[in-house]
Amino acid sequence: MHYVRLQRHKSNLASEKGSQVVGFALVAPLLITLALVVMQIVGIVICKVSLTTATKQAAHLASLKGSSSNQVLLAAQNYWAPDGFSSCGHSTSTKRTQSSGISFVVVRVEQCLEVPFLNRQVNLISTARELDEGKL
Repeated sequence: MHYVRLQRHKSNLASEKGSQVVGFALVAPLLITLALVVMQIVGIVICKVSLTTATKQAAHLASLKGSSSNQVLLAAQNYWAPDGFSSCGHSTSTKRTQSSGISFVVVRVEQCLEVPFLNRQVNLISTARELDEGKL
């Protein structure tokens, strides 16, 4: 019987380590940029959820008997806080509508955000509708 002895391939470890460093240097900026973009997008989604909640709270307050439009505006502005972004505009509108003899209060909140890393402006819009308890 013949036995074949396998020999290990001797490589130049210094050149392999050097190529790993170069590969990391090429990939690291891309990974960091991707992480920052994902964080900005997650921040926008969190702001949208916060704006939707603020709109629902404002609509609920507007539907209560004896509430004024100033109270609704204050409720929407106090509940809403754009974390990590600067605001480039905000508007809140309230209107009363009727459908099939039922009165509703509709609140619409628009918020413009300046996203620093993406260098863009994003408009977030939220609308909420509640039964008008003042008409019941």
